Amino acid sequence: MAPNAEAYRTAAPQDRRFDIFIVDVGWHSPVADVLRKNLETCMKYQLMTNTYLLSREQCAAMFREHPSMIGTEPSLIIIDREAYAARRAQGFGFKVNLGMIRDVGTANNLLKWILGVLAEQKPGSDVTVPIRTVIHKEGIRGAISIAADLARSPMGETAVH
Repeated sequence: MAPNAEAYRTAAPQDRRFDIFIVDVGWHSPVADVLRKNLETCMKYQLMTNTYLLSREQCAAMFREHPSMIGTEPSLIIIDREAYAARRAQGFGFKVNLGMIRDVGTANNLLKWILGVLAEQKPGSDVTVPIRTVIHKEGIRGAISIAADLARSPMGETAVH
């Protein structure tokens, strides 16, 4: 269980470490359907997070400001409140474009792995380190390495530890 899990379970929303914003305008795709189907189950165990599902109007407003995001959804935008409050130069969040993944199994495993990474964060840690290490590998070798890491364990434990 996460450090101080009971404290997080009873924490007010403003005291939780992470905010997860889900950008989903309702495209019909297998990956989007899996996210919607499993969303409640995934978020049930996220004791350190506040989860916000953006409305279509909020998504449209975001796309007006950031048109390059159109077609990449569903996307997860994760903000580390602790890093932001500490005014760190980096490590205050990341974005995952699940809509860019074509394979449902890969998207589902990636979602579970990300939620596992969030749940395992210690106070003061940089949540972007495991994300940069695993997800942002470049090239065909990186893609093969990511697929192998995620295939070894449903939660990608080999990639994290």
